[in-house]
Amino acid sequence: MTKSIIISNAEFELGYWAIRGLAQPIRYLFAFAQVPLSEVRIGVDMHGEVLEDESSDWHQLRDTLPMPFPNLPYLIDRRGETPIYLAQSNAILRYLGREFELYGDCSTDVRTIDMLQEEIYDYRNAVVKTAYTLGVEYEAAYQEFCGESVPRYLDRLDNYLSGRSKSHFVGNRTSFIDFVLYELLWQSRLMVPGSITNELRPNLDCFLQSFGELPEIMAYEKSADYIERPINSHWASFT
Repeated sequence: MTKSIIISNAEFELGYWAIRGLAQPIRYLFAFAQVPLSEVRIGVDMHGEVLEDESSDWHQLRDTLPMPFPNLPYLIDRRGETPIYLAQSNAILRYLGREFELYGDCSTDVRTIDMLQEEIYDYRNAVVKTAYTLGVEYEAAYQEFCGESVPRYLDRLDNYLSGRSKSHFVGNRTSFIDFVLYELLWQSRLMVPGSITNELRPNLDCFLQSFGELPEIMAYEKSADYIERPINSHWASFT
């Protein structure tokens, strides 16, 4: 069983687990663009309660999607005569960036956005690897993550923002990479308390505050459809 959030005038549908995960930057992007979005949230019942066997939902739904490489998240764009089906979060974000003019203003912006997307997904891989390390091995994995990955990636990002506008990472305005960074930095601050503060990495702290105060983001985070937690699957060590 899945939980569907149907918006009557929505021409887009997003399918993903009922967690923040890879889908949260996409949800933020739609909120910012003020484009209606329907959702299919997998692994929960119609009331939003988590199912023990969440994978069966996906196996049933996967066979109904007419795409060569079905995966989560998926996006359906029904604006044209023939619906467009997309999977893979990075492909979806780049597609939406082009469609909603959130991919920078020049070729330099595009190159920088692409580079940042790969850089921060290296960091995200370290976050996910740690969060899904189970049992007694989690503490050692967490300490390694805090000692190596956090300073390596967050220091670079903080230095990159030095001397730049703190409301966006590339060019002169918001681009799709800001939604990815906002979500990942938000998770980092929660997962590793004290990792992003005004005293330690002040540029990232300022970005989180500035971006989080955008009217569209604030409105979305107050809406009934917003997911505060879980970030990861219910069986992860960090949820």
